[in-house]
Amino acid sequence: MSSKTQQLINLLEGLNRASQGNVQASMIISTSQGLPICSHYPEKVDKSQVPEEDVIAGRSMQIQDATSRVFDELKRGGFVRMFIEGEHGYIIISGAGKDALLAVLTNKKVNLGYMLLMMTRVARSIESIL
Repeated sequence: MSSKTQQLINLLEGLNRASQGNVQASMIISTSQGLPICSHYPEKVDKSQVPEEDVIAGRSMQIQDATSRVFDELKRGGFVRMFIEGEHGYIIISGAGKDALLAVLTNKKVNLGYMLLMMTRVARSIESIL
């Protein structure tokens, strides 16, 4: 495993720790290919309740693409972050430089303000690594 990959995995693990275990999956996705660069599924998460990484990556890219078009049409500027609330948790997708997205699936217990702050910091780190 390359040192860059390990640095990215360390960022995702740190994001999980910062959430106090409320992250169910986190992933860094290549915007050019729409494929996962790396992902982290915490050990205690029931993987039958969380999609596989290719599903998360594909859907995250679809959401980001559609959202970017809407932002452009509504003159809201470039895509920064997308926050989606569902019955059982949240999907948060953040830009991480021009080459990557950071996608995080959380449960409903997560402290959203703190998670958004931490994702901003992690996204900046991802950008500097890539």
